[in-house]
Amino acid sequence: MKALKKILIVLAILIAIPLIIALFLKKDYAVEREITINRPKQEVFDYVKHLKNQDNYSKWAMMDPDMKKTYRGTDATVGFVSAWDSEDKNVGAGEQEIKKITEGERVDFELRFIRPFESTEAAYMITEASPEDQTNVKWGFNGHMNYPMNLMLLFMDFEEMIASDLDTGLTRLKGVLESRPMAANGSKEFLLEYFNRTTSDLEKSVAGLSEAQLKFKPAADKWSVSQCLEHIIATEKMLFGMSEKELEKPAQPELKGEVKLSDKELIAAMTDRSEKHKTSKALEGQGLYTDPQTALNDLSVARKPVLTYIQNASLEDLRNHVIDYPTGKADGYQSLLFIAAHCARHTLQIEEVKSDAGFPKN
Repeated sequence: MKALKKILIVLAILIAIPLIIALFLKKDYAVEREITINRPKQEVFDYVKHLKNQDNYSKWAMMDPDMKKTYRGTDATVGFVSAWDSEDKNVGAGEQEIKKITEGERVDFELRFIRPFESTEAAYMITEASPEDQTNVKWGFNGHMNYPMNLMLLFMDFEEMIASDLDTGLTRLKGVLESRPMAANGSKEFLLEYFNRTTSDLEKSVAGLSEAQLKFKPAADKWSVSQCLEHIIATEKMLFGMSEKELEKPAQPELKGEVKLSDKELIAAMTDRSEKHKTSKALEGQGLYTDPQTALNDLSVARKPVLTYIQNASLEDLRNHVIDYPTGKADGYQSLLFIAAHCARHTLQIEEVKSDAGFPKN
């Protein structure tokens, strides 16, 4: 009897020791991996925000080719759900939902595992612009293990396992995106990408600015960031209205030879801040914006019909319309390119304001 009692005590101790150890072990873990992709930020973000596209690069999505997949909602929007169900015990069943989209910057997901175990974890993907039209992509995963299951973290390197899978997925993502043809200069795809890029650059330039920073003027005769934002939006509406009206007129392909500037030269001329031009009083901003997001929302509204027009337009028709401007002739394509280049020009002006020695710290 004493021997049995001793055995039971030893067993109890053996069971208690790991349970006690588990009390002091971490329950949360976080993994993040990153890769640089030779594609513009907007192109990369537009791809990764579509949850269905993970089927093309995620290691987890490819573990069982026979898994059943179902979808709810509209992809690339908050609330979209991608669910999976597999007979493979290593895959199991669960679903992933888009919880938040920070346009052009970040997508947050929620993973809900149903089988072989129940768990809810968070994941995210971040895109950051790098020089020369490259994009740095970060893929992260935040996990939690309740007591006493967190004891598994002592014996299994969960973080390293997940990191390896994320690395595999990012390498595949890089391969998928870099194997796609680049938008050719002069194409509709390039024009749309340039609009998206200038939007992204402006968002990055004004993100997080306070009212004091938006209202700051380097000098009495210089604009504030708020005024620049007003000017960009008002001018884009005016320029698109003018372009649309001209593009409704009959095409004049015989005048194409009178267009002197190339698309590249037009962008270079517009973004050359060494030359300043006086705008009309009607297009001068009054400094009405007190937060950047309101301005960015207004820009998005103003650009929506422009982007729709480009998507529906014929490239040949755009090129065959030649428009007279005070600076010379430009074709219809260039008149739309000018709108985005104008935004790029004043984004540079905003950076000049921010670099002033008197610019508020917050």
